Amino acid sequence: MTDMANIPDARRTDIDFSLVIPCYKDAPHLVRNSIALANYLRRSSLNWEIIFVEDGSPDETPDAVREAVEKLSQSGARVRAIFQPVNMGRGKAVTDGILAARGTVAGFIDIDLEHRMDGLVPMVTAILDGDSDVVAGRRTIVNGMAKPIRVICSHGYRAVAHWLLDLPVSDTECGLKVFHSSKIRPVLAQTEDRHWFWDTEILHRAAAAGLKVTEHWVIFVEDPGKRSTVRLIPDIIAYFRSIFHYRKSLRKTPCAAPVNSVC
Repeated sequence: MTDMANIPDARRTDIDFSLVIPCYKDAPHLVRNSIALANYLRRSSLNWEIIFVEDGSPDETPDAVREAVEKLSQSGARVRAIFQPVNMGRGKAVTDGILAARGTVAGFIDIDLEHRMDGLVPMVTAILDGDSDVVAGRRTIVNGMAKPIRVICSHGYRAVAHWLLDLPVSDTECGLKVFHSSKIRPVLAQTEDRHWFWDTEILHRAAAAGLKVTEHWVIFVEDPGKRSTVRLIPDIIAYFRSIFHYRKSLRKTPCAAPVNSVC
């Protein structure tokens, strides 16, 4: 059973934005980057909260989450944590965070902060202003040659995903997305993938549900010293299995949005 810390039953209505931070093997940078995110949000006019979702890490990440919660709470931030008993996947972690969110807008960012946080407030504002229901980051990679194989694989996956599915944005994998909370929850209930394909599926399903999906440019800087939790070959295989499984599942149900050569 998911262990939730300090999550009240009643939803608040005075929170503009709930920032979900999925955590898996992020101990070295988690506390420092969480404080940086809180300081960034403090400079905005938003009322906000932070929700950590610790996804069953086998290292010191759970302790780092507890330390971050304590430090942010002492600084006056609204902050909570969810601890998964076992690793359940990044998509599942983000889903649980959004379901626990009390903000009008809920979104997530990868805590390594390779995606620069500067895009967060403009993306949230676009939803609060009614200009969008979902805003996905679109990466500008500053130093792609730091990890060229990863960049090449990412572009390859993107090409295949757009070939097989009619996607509403160009970059489905970006680890920075925000959603209108009440509008995305019915879509979350339909979304099946719990892992990395979750990002592609949620955007495709959101567009199929009639939500307005837009994108916002964000700067992405590879950290050459960071050990990625992505397992290149297994995750590539899992990606393609997931996309073909999803495409096949759309054949069995009435299509709510274009799927190339399927409906």
